[in-house]
This record gives sequence, structure tokens and C-alpha cells, in this order.
Amino acid sequence: MLNGFTRQETIALTGISSSRLSYLDRTNLITPQKFGNRKRPKIVYTWKQVLELKTIERLSENLSLQEIRKVLSFLRERDYKTTFFKHSLVFVNSQLYLVEDLKNFGLTVLEASGKNKGQVVIREVGAVGDIITELWEEAQKHQVLDFDKRAEVNSNGFESQQQLAI
Repeated sequence: MLNGFTRQETIALTGISSSRLSYLDRTNLITPQKFGNRKRPKIVYTWKQVLELKTIERLSENLSLQEIRKVLSFLRERDYKTTFFKHSLVFVNSQLYLVEDLKNFGLTVLEASGKNKGQVVIREVGAVGDIITELWEEAQKHQVLDFDKRAEVNSNGFESQQQLAI
């Protein structure tokens, strides 16, 4: 069984074009595994890379590449722990926050505003769980075989889409 996702499966799951995948590889943002012939290698993306690619695709319309890098860094630093998948990520000015409780978020905004007393730019990134749900839907739509096994859903602590929806 393939451990990861082929380039074509990754395109189907994420909606990112082949040329964009090549660009992300050249810039070392997302570097897939390459096997075989150097001129035409077999390219395989890990589950985490597919999750990152879907994150990039989803956020590219509303966030700059620099902000997207912050989101990816956040995910990587926390090793994609499912404990924060139900919570939203929000930029307050240029700082990224995990919003677990809306009551405390107001205080965070006031602290971030400093001298401006509440005048800040707030942009919601959304919940990582929503991105995983979208990947599950795309996997079913494109009939990606053994998606749940290759997505490391149980072996590395990821919860299934049904568990995230609770």
C-alpha cells in the first residue's frame, strides 16, 4: 500500500494546480518525496503535506504568503494536535492566535491593540478541522482509495472527520 498520496491524488484533494505544486516544491515550502528516475520521478506527498497544501489553497485568497507561512509554522510547532482542530485561528493585526474561548478573546484583542484601545484588524483563518473535513469530502468525491489509512487518521493521533464534527 502506498504511504502517502500521489501528485494526481494531491491535486484532486487540494485543488492546487500542478504548476503551483512545482512552485511550492522549488521554494521549499512543501517538498514531497521523490522516487525513481530523476527526470520523471514518482512524487508522493505525506498526509501532513496534503493538510498544509489544502491550508495554503484555502487561505491564499484572503491571506498573504507571509501570513500563510505563520499558519503553517503554527501547525508544525504543535505537530497537528487534534486538541485545537475545533478552535479557530485568528489574526489580530499581524499576530496569530488560537481562539478557544470567545469570552477571553475580547481581552486578547484589547491587549493586542495597546495604545489604540481596541482598534485592530481581525481576520479569521478558520478551524483546521474544517480543512480536514474538506479533504475527506474531496477524497470521497474523487474516490481516493484507502484515504483514511494513508491520512494517518488513527496511527498518528488524527481523528476521523466524523469525530471532528461532534
